[in-house]
Amino acid sequence: MHGAQEGIATLAQHKVEHPLDRLQQGCAVLTRPVAFVGVIGMLVAAGATVVDVLLRWLANSGVMALNEIVALSFAVAVSACIPSGLAQGVNLTVDLLQSSFTRRLAAWLQAAGATLLLLFVSLLAWRIAIYAGTLAAQGSTTVIRGWPQAPFFYAAAVLLALGALVQGVVCANLARKALALPAEVETSSRRAFGVAALVAAGLVALLVAYALFDFAALARWAQAHAATTVLIAFLVLWLSLLLLVPLAAVMGLLGILGTAAFMGYGPAFGAFATEATGFMANYQVASLPLFLLMGSFAAVSGISEDIYRLAQALFGSFRGGLAMATVGGCAGFGAVTGSSLPTVATFGRIALPEMRARGYSPGLANGCVAAGGTLGALIPPSTPLIVFALLTETSIGQLFVAAIVPGLLATLLYLLTITAVVHLQPGAAPPAVRARSGELLTALRRSGAVVVLFGIVIGGMYSGVFTSTEAAAVGAFGAFALALARGKLSRDVFWSVMAETTASTAMIYGLIFGVLIFSFFIGATELPAKATAFVSALQVPPLAIIAMIIVIYLAFGTIMDSFTVMIITVPIVTPLILHMGYDMVWWGVINLVAVEIGLVTPPFGLNLFVLKSISQDAPLATVYRGVLPFCAADFVKLALLVLFPILSLWLPSTMFS
Repeated sequence: MHGAQEGIATLAQHKVEHPLDRLQQGCAVLTRPVAFVGVIGMLVAAGATVVDVLLRWLANSGVMALNEIVALSFAVAVSACIPSGLAQGVNLTVDLLQSSFTRRLAAWLQAAGATLLLLFVSLLAWRIAIYAGTLAAQGSTTVIRGWPQAPFFYAAAVLLALGALVQGVVCANLARKALALPAEVETSSRRAFGVAALVAAGLVALLVAYALFDFAALARWAQAHAATTVLIAFLVLWLSLLLLVPLAAVMGLLGILGTAAFMGYGPAFGAFATEATGFMANYQVASLPLFLLMGSFAAVSGISEDIYRLAQALFGSFRGGLAMATVGGCAGFGAVTGSSLPTVATFGRIALPEMRARGYSPGLANGCVAAGGTLGALIPPSTPLIVFALLTETSIGQLFVAAIVPGLLATLLYLLTITAVVHLQPGAAPPAVRARSGELLTALRRSGAVVVLFGIVIGGMYSGVFTSTEAAAVGAFGAFALALARGKLSRDVFWSVMAETTASTAMIYGLIFGVLIFSFFIGATELPAKATAFVSALQVPPLAIIAMIIVIYLAFGTIMDSFTVMIITVPIVTPLILHMGYDMVWWGVINLVAVEIGLVTPPFGLNLFVLKSISQDAPLATVYRGVLPFCAADFVKLALLVLFPILSLWLPSTMFS
């Protein structure tokens, strides 16, 4: 997964001299302060939320209508991140086949994908501006403070329009670079992939041309063949992704086109605007960028090393203790960052050199890091679980609490796996080394602040002291204060955190804007209702249906990350799960666990390739062999969670609110 320009950057091995290069760099420079103001605004809102929580606790009063202030300010703050994100090219694409294309073909495909993204962002800005005009005409205000809503959405529309202008520059520059690339000598395999890519692109273009030429006929056919229409939409989606089109663009444009086929262009564009603005101004949605901010500040504060040293002190006296410490460190790091791939990347750099130096086998060393990385997404606060909650309207707090026991179960199974490996293969790890006197106490003292921060965030939600958004605000402000107190926030580091949060926010919100209208299209076809009726008529045990869905998730997880899988599948799978009577909190955990297993399952698990890029001296076959015992533990974990839902649902059932 990478941004649209990342591949091109490696192709242009010359200094930035072309005017379009300078213009694109100028766009990045000019939009960065705008984005940073937005992220700093988020941090200020987090501080205000912390003050509100303290006032309610100490004085039984808080900031009036803070939820309205936060919701509207975040709509503008998030929009401020998007132009900078577009200038940096942080768009989620599936680059599974990119190495199979020639450089020139890949460059043209990226330019075409960037053009579609330009169309998507332009439509979004246009429709939000129209929506803001409607609010102004109606005199719409917030409920408590009576603030007019239109100015906030006008500001969002202007910022998105700025993003469209930036994306226009990006498109022109990508096309210019594609033109400048020389022809290459093609191998037979690359020639075959190139022909297939051109045929697929031609089919997609032919379908779009037909839709524009005689849309009324296409709409009549789509309404008469709803299931086939959705199947074709998913086929176009997959073809477009393999052709390097950004996921946000293809889902958004397909969603608009599909909705228009069933309801007309007016309602389709109206739904696009209302779905996007409703999401942007949802108070609960503010938890997403705040948890991203928390993870970024936590990462730069040096907590990964602190947690690793604590885990070493706890497990160092066991054989394979350093591998166990790596798993424990991944679990602790995940408790404040909430993502899988960064956890793998971080602990790959920290733990692998130490394990190699102490005589651990490359297989065990790489296997425990790859598997431990999945704990980053499972142990709360988890970014994929937030996305799942927002897409399915499930409680973020309940999902976080529900993931605690599965996260602990996964950690325990990994520790048992390491114990079994070093017992069956004594040469996989050196003899145990007794911890030095006072080492545990020193490690506890150093990592105590992180433990307290995690306890406040999760404990506060569990006890009902504050909501998920307030928990995110407390976490973000607490991580900021921790990094500041440790002297880790130099000027460069602070702006680096701002840039990272900007990129993540822009990418995730772009994805969600696309999936919202795509989900609306799926709902307009009434296919979810028909699918549930079909499954009911089959008289197949619900558990068998769950097993089939999980197998699909495992397959998807081997070639793409959690966000992509969730976003593509939620519109179809969620109604089916609800119809079968399963709890969405339970399914959110199962969904995530299945996808994360895919990330470490050979041959295409993404965690394995991230790890291989860090541990370049270990052959990929060694990484595969090393992770297989942990995959076995993962399947045991998944079976236990499916067969015994109480493992996920018991703790949420004890929550105070």
